[in-house]
Amino acid sequence: MKLRMHTLAVLIKKDFRLMFTNKNMLIMILLPIGFAVLYQTIFGDVKEAGMPRNFVLTLCELLNLSAIPLTGLAMMVAEEKEKNTLRVLMLSDVSALEYIFSKIISVLVLMEFITIVIFFITATQLSYLPMFLLVTTVTSISMLLFGSVVGLLSKDQMSTSTLSTPLMILFLIPPMFQNMNEVIDKIASIVPTTRMMAIINDAMNGMSILSQEHLLDFGIILVWILLGVVTFAMMYRRKGFDN
Repeated sequence: MKLRMHTLAVLIKKDFRLMFTNKNMLIMILLPIGFAVLYQTIFGDVKEAGMPRNFVLTLCELLNLSAIPLTGLAMMVAEEKEKNTLRVLMLSDVSALEYIFSKIISVLVLMEFITIVIFFITATQLSYLPMFLLVTTVTSISMLLFGSVVGLLSKDQMSTSTLSTPLMILFLIPPMFQNMNEVIDKIASIVPTTRMMAIINDAMNGMSILSQEHLLDFGIILVWILLGVVTFAMMYRRKGFDN
């Protein structure tokens, strides 16, 4: 499959226009930012509220990582299927690799922007920003891959919600409620977003993200990335994009 930088650049520009003209996508963009403003206003000083100092930050970032790549990316692919834009692109010598890379890069850049906005809304210490961006970006790769799989399987925008909701629940709910139930705790232990939260929490308490204690955390995140690659490759071989 071909990967031409000039074609990729044109596709990325198109994808950014698509993201900001799709009403559903705009809602998902504003959702984590809106919750960050709301929670920061309600809770004020999280220490006085008896919560971890990075509670609002990690909660809103979980929403960002769960909604944008899984539903947003898939919705962009589905919209182009509905409008036959995808078929036109494929007939115009755009390769599948160029197409999916443009989507992943566009959504990743958007997620990074939202992450930075959330970071500053929650008034987190600036020195933690590079670490926070690194850990969340690595974790988001698996979500972007699974979002691509949902896009492959979706016939229209309505079906993306049906297919992406179970994955959103898996990545969002267990990390939030892992201490409430033994079953949820076991599920949370193998979810990449839980491991991401553990790394971030420890880092903000002075521990290095490269310490041995985090080998298992990064190992589980890597397993999910590999699982996403394998799943995408299998689904693409079976269905392709323009189905």
